[in-house]
Amino acid sequence: MLSLVFFEFVAFWRLLKSIARLDAIILDNYSVPMLFPVLLLRRLCSHTPVLLLHIESNVVEEGGGLLTLAVSFLDALSTRLASILFDKILFSSPMLGELYQKTRGISASKIGVWTNCVETNFADSAGETKTALLRKELGLAGRVGFLYHGWISKGRGIIELVEAFRILRERSVTVTLVLLGYGPQKETIFRYARAHHLEDVVKLRGPVDISEVPKYIAACDAGIVPLPDHIWWRYQCPIKVLEYLAMNKPMIVSDIPAHRWIIGNDPVALYLKGTDPHSIADGVCAFLKLANSFDPTLGKRIIEERFTPEKIAETLESQILSLMYGSSHQDQTPITNDRK
Repeated sequence: MLSLVFFEFVAFWRLLKSIARLDAIILDNYSVPMLFPVLLLRRLCSHTPVLLLHIESNVVEEGGGLLTLAVSFLDALSTRLASILFDKILFSSPMLGELYQKTRGISASKIGVWTNCVETNFADSAGETKTALLRKELGLAGRVGFLYHGWISKGRGIIELVEAFRILRERSVTVTLVLLGYGPQKETIFRYARAHHLEDVVKLRGPVDISEVPKYIAACDAGIVPLPDHIWWRYQCPIKVLEYLAMNKPMIVSDIPAHRWIIGNDPVALYLKGTDPHSIADGVCAFLKLANSFDPTLGKRIIEERFTPEKIAETLESQILSLMYGSSHQDQTPITNDRK
């Protein structure tokens, strides 16, 4: 917290010194309240740069308590101030922008998109030798391995996911779940797996450096993302899904707008019919039967067409130029909410 406060004071000072030379200023929720007074005075008195607020995610209230209340207050205050003074508010998906438009009263003209992205060379660190060794280490010989990687916390469907693999063991389905990550629920999941003797079925690993993640994706046969259809996740742009696509890895995913917007009906994933343990177990069985019908090589194409840093930079630049110079610079290929 102290480091964040220090950063904001440094940003405030540098903004005062350099604002006259800037073409655009991009802020996050934490910076808006402190910098708002100087931006307001500058806009009232003279020319000010294009002002943009970047909202990567809506507030996820998993933990509760004072910290969650503070984050929620900052989110509400920042978006309200930005809706008055800023030129655009950029969201990680068009659906998230629509949500804020409805719940916060933001004008549709002020909503833009700055989605998440993944490098095209994301898979480069996963060599064949490293992957083979890791697969052996995880005990995946003769088994189908599914990977979930990311923050392990309540409300993400992870407990249900582990229970689903217990059900699959009871059905004598030879599959393994690899959980890669860290979070407040990891110890709970560890105890559950031990109590139900799932050591050979559920492998808990991590946390690891981001450079190690491609190796784990490559070592497993498919990704699995069972995020429930909840307001916390419904309109996100999950980076883990983009990473699986970048490595041409098929997936099992929950049927939520976030996944539909990214994947559409391309044959790279199976959509779950529900996110309770039995529905997830049924989805895994369906995936195994339909394995030959997927074309995971389409995954990288999806990334190259819409989610590389270069594509996102082009979209962002187009939006900024449009605000600076008018409609002649508007993006001709916007990211939309349409996926067929």
